[in-house]
Order: sequence, then C-alpha cells, then structure tokens
Amino acid sequence: MKEVVKQIAAFKPTKLALEVEKKNEEIINKNYQNYLSGFFNLKLNEIYQLGFRIAKEMQHKAVYCIDWMEKGAATKSIDEVYHWTKENQPVLFKDIFGYIEDEENNRQTKYETILEMYQHVNNKEFVKELHRSNLHIARIKQLTDYIGMEWLIWWYQRNLILFSNLESLATSADDRILFIVGSAHVEILNNFIEESGLFEIEFAQQYL
Repeated sequence: MKEVVKQIAAFKPTKLALEVEKKNEEIINKNYQNYLSGFFNLKLNEIYQLGFRIAKEMQHKAVYCIDWMEKGAATKSIDEVYHWTKENQPVLFKDIFGYIEDEENNRQTKYETILEMYQHVNNKEFVKELHRSNLHIARIKQLTDYIGMEWLIWWYQRNLILFSNLESLATSADDRILFIVGSAHVEILNNFIEESGLFEIEFAQQYL
C-alpha cells in the first residue's frame, strides 16, 4: 500500500476528492483530522487506505466528498433490473452481466501485490468494458417497457452530479485534483470531463 501511495502521490494533487456522499463530508474530515493526530485507525477501504494516506503525504488540511446517492430519477434499482433480466431474458442477461461472474472468478487469482491490483482495475480496456456493460443495460426492455433505462437514467444522473461537484472543486488553474473513484465510473466521467473542455485529464495508469 505504501508503494501505491508513493507512486500516486507523484501526481502532486492539490486537492483530493472521494467517492463519498457530499453530506458526509464533515464526519469524513473529522476522521481525517483524528488520523492526522494519531487517533484514527484506517479502515479497509480505499477512502482511508489511499485517500487519507495520500492526503497526509501531501499535507492537505482536508479532503472533499463529492458523491450523491439519493433516489433521484430512478424507478428501479440495479438489483431489480439484474434479477428481472436473469429471470426473463437469460441470453441477454449473460451478455450484459456475465462479466460479473468472470470478475468473481478472476478474484480467485491472488495478485502478488496491491499495486498489481490497482494496475488491473485502472487498465483502459477494463474500464471501457465496464462502461460498455452499463451502457448495454439500455437494451433491457420488453416492447415499450424500458426496464434497464429505469436504473440507467439514475446512473447518468449520479455521474453528472459527480462531474458537477468535481468541477466546483477547481477554483484555480493550478489545481491538480485527484479523484479516487470506482472503476465503473472512470470511463463515463472521462467522457463528461473531455466533452466539457474544462480540464486536462491525467490517468492513474501512468502513475502505476
């Protein structure tokens, strides 16, 4: 883990954004201050193991929470879509969700190091495939009942909010914002960021 922190810290971020709901920022920063003071044991989560360690390494006074997880536009959860497809459209289910089983099987192979794990989940083709799988959820329908779309509109809503909150953090042309986020978000957020023309993107892979 120290090796990963050292390599990512080479990006020299001025701010660190986390995949944590914005409403929880106060408690997260209270934990971060306790960590800096030696009174908080890091939990087994990238928010703490990576986020807190990198923020401390860069001598940041605070971290930023930019996620959103309200119901929003969703009329179905991803679990409801998943189980409906499995029961009613098994061929399409295998085509769209088969990667989940493949990933579970891959996890049986232990990585030699944590660095190798992060190299895998930041591989460009891997994150593109996750994005394709989410996009293909739009194919889940029955006549004019767009079942997959009932969750997918929420997924786009969430990622647009992440983009909006990320943009708000950039208060200076010199800001270098490190966003620690799950692989499934990477490609869609990259698309939003590139299309906005507001940022230059540096990919984690080049630091790993």
